[in-house]
Amino acid sequence: MTNLINLLTSLNIDEAKAIEYVNLLKHILIKKGEHFQMQGDPAKYMGYVDSGKFRYYKIDKEGTERTLWFSKSFPFIGDYHSFLKKTRAELCVQAMDNYEIVLFTYGQIMELLDMNTDTQKFRATLAERSMFGWRGIALALYFDTAEERYMELLNDYPDIEKEIPLKHIASTLGISPETLSRIRKKLDKNT
Repeated sequence: MTNLINLLTSLNIDEAKAIEYVNLLKHILIKKGEHFQMQGDPAKYMGYVDSGKFRYYKIDKEGTERTLWFSKSFPFIGDYHSFLKKTRAELCVQAMDNYEIVLFTYGQIMELLDMNTDTQKFRATLAERSMFGWRGIALALYFDTAEERYMELLNDYPDIEKEIPLKHIASTLGISPETLSRIRKKLDKNT
C-alpha cells in the first residue's frame, strides 16, 4: 500500500506515522465480481484501493439492477453518503477485477481527516468529488442525449467495452441494451 502511504505523506503526515497508521488498518482481498458493499447492509467501511474499477448500482423495487457509474481513478470506494450518516448502504459496490483493499471504519477515517489542516482540506475534496459526480450524472440524464452520454463515457473510459458488460454500460446511460447497440452501429457507420 505504498500509494496510500504516499497519499498520507502528501497530506503532511510524517512517513513513520503514516506507515504505523496503515499497518493498523484491516486489509482484505476482493475477487472479480464480488461485492465490497451491498445495498441494505450497514455502511461500516470505506475502502482504499491503489487502482481499480468498481461498479456502483442500486436494485430498484422491481429487483432490477440500475448501474449508476463506474469508478476507476479515485482511490476511495464505498457509499460515502451512507457511511457518513452511519446508515445502511443505498448502493452496491462490485469489483470488476481482483483487488487488495484497505478498510477504514468511521472512527479511523475521521481520525485521519482531523489530523491537520491538509487532511481537513482532503475531507472537503472527498465531499466535493462526491457532490460533483452526482451533479454530473443528474445533469447528463436530464439534458444530454443517450448518444452524447455514451460518447462522454467512452471519452472517460476508452476501454470500457472491453472490461464491462454492455448491459451495465446501457444501464449507466439510462437506456436499454438494444438502444445502445443501435447507437454503437450508428457511430461505427460514421467512422
